[in-house]
Amino acid sequence: MNYFQKKLLQIMQDKNLKQVDIAEMANTSQTTVSKWLRMENLPRVSSIEPLAKALNTSVGELIGDFSYKPSLSEDDKKLLALTAKQKKILLKYIEFLNEIEDL
Repeated sequence: MNYFQKKLLQIMQDKNLKQVDIAEMANTSQTTVSKWLRMENLPRVSSIEPLAKALNTSVGELIGDFSYKPSLSEDDKKLLALTAKQKKILLKYIEFLNEIEDL
């Protein structure tokens, strides 16, 4: 049993998910998921990222590659580039928006 197979089975058991649920999350077929679990095939990269996101885990955690670094969107890169002062202002603004939303 490989790491991916063990991890996927563990998550499926913990979250009470069936193969069809995993197939929907990964945008693939139930047959494909069955092949993953029988170690007949490995998932494509295009299936791993949406699956990890849907399972609320990282790609690295799912495949056992903890050096995996996801690609960042341009918005994510902009947020990471903010200075500490800019981040503080942004957080204050978000708090303000949450407050007026509650009114």
